[in-house]
Order: sequence, then C-alpha cells, then structure tokens
Amino acid sequence: MRYWKDIPPLKSLLALEAVARHASFSQAAEELNVSQSAISHAVNTAESFLGAVLVDRTTRPVSLTADGRTYIATLASCLTQLATQGRALRPVKPRNTLTISCNLAYGNYWLMPRLKSFHETWPDLQVNLVTTYQGLASLDDGIDIAVRFGDGNWPGCISHLLLRERILPVATPDYIARHGKVREPCDLLVHNLLHAVSVERSWYDWTQWFEHFGIQSPALPGPSFDNHLLMMQAALAGRGVALGWVGTASDFLQHGQLVKVLDQPVILPTGLYAVTRAGRDPHVAPFIEWITAMATAEAEGITCPFL
Repeated sequence: MRYWKDIPPLKSLLALEAVARHASFSQAAEELNVSQSAISHAVNTAESFLGAVLVDRTTRPVSLTADGRTYIATLASCLTQLATQGRALRPVKPRNTLTISCNLAYGNYWLMPRLKSFHETWPDLQVNLVTTYQGLASLDDGIDIAVRFGDGNWPGCISHLLLRERILPVATPDYIARHGKVREPCDLLVHNLLHAVSVERSWYDWTQWFEHFGIQSPALPGPSFDNHLLMMQAALAGRGVALGWVGTASDFLQHGQLVKVLDQPVILPTGLYAVTRAGRDPHVAPFIEWITAMATAEAEGITCPFL
C-alpha cells in the first residue's frame, strides 16, 4: 500500500498529538522544542491534508472536534505501539554512561573546557554530549541532564541554578585598537555589531541591549549568524563587537582573547540551569553535584571576569 497518500507528514502528526494531549499549542511547542507558530502550522498541515478540522481553536483550553477525537484515538494508539517497539529495539544503556544535552555555544565554550575536571574525579563515568543551536536543550528519553538557559520553570523537571547570566559587549584587543575605545552605549551604534539570530526572544540581542540603555535605533549595522557559536567565532576573528555571555565569553576574557568593550553588564533575571526529570536515575547525582559546585565557584568571582 502507498501509505503516504493517506497519512499526513509525521511532524504534523506529532504536533497534533501533543496539542490534543496538552489541550494547548504553547505547551505542545515547549514539549517538542519548537515555536508555537510552528505547532500551529503543523496542525494546519495535518488538517489540510485530511480535509477535516480536528482542533477547535475557539475554546480555552483548546479542544478536539468530533473528527479530531476519532482520529487522535487511532493516532495515539499507533504512536504508542511505535514507541514501545522502538524502546524494545534500543540497546540497554550502560550504567556508567551519562548523556547531556546543551546549547551548541554553551557546550563548546563553557561545558566542554570544564569536563576535564569532572573526568579527573569520576574517571569511570563516560559523558556523552548532544547539542542544539536553536531552542531548548532536549530532555527526551535517552538524555539524563539538559543544560538550559531560561527561568528554571520547566514542567515535570528539577532545575539546578548554575549561574545568573550577565551580558557585556566584547571584541578583540586588535579591533578596539583599530576602532577606538567605547565610552557610552550609544557609541556602539557606529561599530560593526555581530548578531546571533534566535527564534527565542529570551536570547538577548542588540535591540534589547540598546533598549536597556534607553537607546532606540531603527537599524543596526553588522552581519547576522544563525547561532551564537558562529557569532563568537566572528568576534574572535576581529570582525566586530558581540554580546558576550558569562557562559560563552568568560574564558576568552580570562585569557585576553577578548576584552570588555564597555564595562556595564546587563544582569538578566534568567540563567543557566542543569535540568533533570523528576525521579531521575541516581547515577546523575555526581554530575549535578560537580557542575553546581563548579558554577558556584565561578559565580563567586573566583574565575569569572564578568563580576
């Protein structure tokens, strides 16, 4: 049989099932680690493909139509069977292995350089790292710990605060020597600003930074990058001024590869968290203890040049 003729795309089905289970587009988006508009688009795709309205968007919380209830019952059953068979096929995870998910920039610039000290204390515990450059770090099956930026409030999770984020404009010493020192926030309007484009407004950008200082600008100069890591690489290459975070710029400031362009940090109410599921496996405890102690030491100013 040519199943594809009668079955909507899998992504749209997963979005549809999540919306039905949560009775919420926003909670479905959080679970699937995409934007709310992406969930809405996916559900529309499924409905257009099937030629039927499945979700009643006029109710709060959202509900299923009669067609939706019938279709979701079959869909949920099929997905449950697939998930069950998938778990049965998956190899049993070794007890001495941890899998950690992290944003690409945090993983590369903050977590990876510090893992050496963890391995020195726990040499028999293998750490696997999974990264994402947009959205929340995953805490799906197979992931033990997610290192996430946010407010620490994720349903069904236990969040351990690692650090409160601070943001400073940074650049190479060579760039400052060529373009002159910056004395006021408005001086940066004529500099080459490096932008990291994010689907999440929670990731601070230059527009928000200037707004913090009461500066309005209709257009900001400089190139854009689709992730924070590439933006920081551009800054390290002397291409302009980037917004440096504690979790992505501290080591470069410590070693003199980057310098503070303006020593007026923006202190965010959000921060970096180590997140686990409720009822986590006991073997994650050593890593949580290590990462929180290490981050606390840095936040107290022992090695953090942002403070």
